Amino acid sequence: MSAKALYPGAPTKTRPSLLPKLAIKPWIPGPPPTIRLINAVVVDPSSGLLLGSDKGQSALKHTVIMNDGKFIAVRPTIKADENIGDQEETVLVDLDGAYVCPGLIDCHVHVTAVAGVKTVSELMRVSTQEVHLRTTYNLKALSVKRNAIERGFTTVRDTGGATKILANAIAEGLIVGPRLYQCGKALSQTGGHGDFASALSGGHELGCCGGGDVGLFARVADGVPAVLSAVRGELKSGADFIKIMVGGGVASETDAIETVQYTAEEIRAITTTCKQMGGKLSTAHAYTIGSIRHAIENGVQGIEHGNLIDKPTADLMATNGIYLTPTLSCYSIMTRPPFEDFLHPSGQVKNLEVTKQGLRALKIASEAGVTICYGSDLLTSMQALQTEEFAVRATILPSPEILRHATTNAARMLNKAALLGTISPGAYADLLILNANPLEDVTVLDRPEDHLMAVINEGRVVTSTLKGLEALESLKR
Repeated sequence: MSAKALYPGAPTKTRPSLLPKLAIKPWIPGPPPTIRLINAVVVDPSSGLLLGSDKGQSALKHTVIMNDGKFIAVRPTIKADENIGDQEETVLVDLDGAYVCPGLIDCHVHVTAVAGVKTVSELMRVSTQEVHLRTTYNLKALSVKRNAIERGFTTVRDTGGATKILANAIAEGLIVGPRLYQCGKALSQTGGHGDFASALSGGHELGCCGGGDVGLFARVADGVPAVLSAVRGELKSGADFIKIMVGGGVASETDAIETVQYTAEEIRAITTTCKQMGGKLSTAHAYTIGSIRHAIENGVQGIEHGNLIDKPTADLMATNGIYLTPTLSCYSIMTRPPFEDFLHPSGQVKNLEVTKQGLRALKIASEAGVTICYGSDLLTSMQALQTEEFAVRATILPSPEILRHATTNAARMLNKAALLGTISPGAYADLLILNANPLEDVTVLDRPEDHLMAVINEGRVVTSTLKGLEALESLKR
């Protein structure tokens, strides 16, 4: 029976203007507009130069064209670029010599380390539902002024806590945030860095990962059968890579920094499974020479932190193509107000221990030729200080090298070198528009309120102060 027969006088067709809202997933945005930026000075992190220039020479001004979320042309600007003719759907902006830089990549974040708590112990007791709800705030509004994507990080790599479901929600436009790569839950042995159950409870207190439970950042698995089940479970759930806790940590209460965690057999079981199930990268939380070598010798391809590294170990990493993601700014941030009480007393002692050697380790790794990536590793509301890592690294390394950490090198580690960290045809249209050259002074990225004029993520304008380049209404608060 027709609708008209059931309800005489009722509409028999849906109004065309309502059809987009009646889609199966109405939050999926339409295709981004074609954007043409003319007279742009293009930053090329790979070479450490401005595009079209040699050292000591002025850069050519370029036209950057984006369509359907990707760069389709990057070429010197010509007079004809100022006239878009009949292309009414094209957004044309004259940058008049402003700098365009690839979108930044933070390779060590924890988006589920939500605000609303004062200490790490309180963080581990936040309910699962509260974590889910507060995570959306973390992604969209980590600070009052600017969130991760508005600070220029168009891609992040979560090293424990996020899920493929969350990554998909961001990709579909349901949640506003940077493109997300994730490992699901990190893997920890009992008493390891991911086991936050109180020792006084006999290891069975409800906490991060006690008693074999899956917690905020990690899951506990002991023995080859258990770690095989855990790694296969994370990969089945869509993990882009796997993280293993191979040494002691600052925030965990029961493991000293110098501990070496997991047996060789357990680590090999994990890394072999990663290779067999799609060639996924495995990375290890490790500070000391012993834990770093233990991880590398058993197939791990990346090291997180590495503060206590020495030259022979750095040489070993360089020879074997092992990635290093230092996270240096977080340690000093946790010693100053209002975060001076975030760590428990034993954690504060360990924090000082790894802080002393962090910059030295970064210098050693750089001189050895290790591929270094950018990481912040900030928790709770500390994530508002995400760009401070640029300023810390700039005290000992040159600006072009540090910019590669957050672009070219990070893209390589993610196996997305053709898509991320570059302004070139075929790559995702992720870029920053700056009024200063980050190759001359990378710390301008730590002052986005002064230097960041616009952020474009996959062809969509996230934030902009430029005339004619308006942020999408759906991305505004």
